[in-house]
Amino acid sequence: MHHPLKKYGALITLTLAYALGLAPAEGAPPGWELRNGSWVPLIQPSPDSPEGQVAQMIADLARGHTGDLLYNAKKWVKKNPTNPLMPQVLLLQGDAEVARGNRYEALYAYEDLVNNYPTSDLYLPVLQREYDIADAFLRGYKRKFLGIRMFGATGDALELLDRIQDRQRGSPIAERAGIRSADYHFEKGEFPEAVDTYTDFLKRYPYSQYVRKAEIRRAEASLANFRGVLFDFTPLYDARERLAAVSQAYPQSAEQLQTSAIDDRIYELEGKKSLEVARYYWRAGDRHAAAETYKRVIANWPNTQYAVDARAELNRRIPTEANQ
Repeated sequence: MHHPLKKYGALITLTLAYALGLAPAEGAPPGWELRNGSWVPLIQPSPDSPEGQVAQMIADLARGHTGDLLYNAKKWVKKNPTNPLMPQVLLLQGDAEVARGNRYEALYAYEDLVNNYPTSDLYLPVLQREYDIADAFLRGYKRKFLGIRMFGATGDALELLDRIQDRQRGSPIAERAGIRSADYHFEKGEFPEAVDTYTDFLKRYPYSQYVRKAEIRRAEASLANFRGVLFDFTPLYDARERLAAVSQAYPQSAEQLQTSAIDDRIYELEGKKSLEVARYYWRAGDRHAAAETYKRVIANWPNTQYAVDARAELNRRIPTEANQ
């Protein structure tokens, strides 16, 4: 079985044209209209006509007769390859698989629709369906193997979210896809990836309703990247810079967003690192450098335990420097 996401790019030029508003969307065929993300007939067509057969599929889906729908849809697609209702039949195939609990299998039909009918007015409803599937994957939905759900689909979910952003750039659903991807990395503790995806989100959607959330979480992820006082402090400085930008942009909510608490944490970690540096100089036999670093800790972090420890160690180890 081929992968449902491999066909992406077949009609990339037309898809981008649609996303940029340069290509007209294909509306419902005559006698049909768009309702709740699906085409429905205004007047019941003849049961023996291709249109009547599609109407019956819609009724089958409503009644939960998904097996009949999928069987009839497969035959219909072979007999009516150029019928303008083809996008609707693909939509019904995907919806039937979702109703049967087969979200992964639904992607075959949905991807067929978005790849081959990018100007259809069913395009956006299908992107919403794909977003819902990606969200389910990230929440733990597993693919079937030998009839048993046992394989996760996180990689496919993140790929789907990326494609939604590329296919409908700047749209509300693209924003939701971008923030969902970043939130996933953050919530899983994948902080380097979270920093990258939040940064990408802020570049793509500088005026999004999720900007404040993305800024705060990017700063928190930068802080979480910090491995310890003996390692590179760049993540801390990145976090501080980002928090300063957040506080400046949203001064009325800085306390609510706990930016000051995070900044205090950075301040304390810097003090802890400076104390460790003083101890390193002492162990290395550099009394002068140790004394100067101890004094720096006392001066710059006066109300912390690090200052207390630095003063005690300086008095004990280098008493001649303690009062200078």
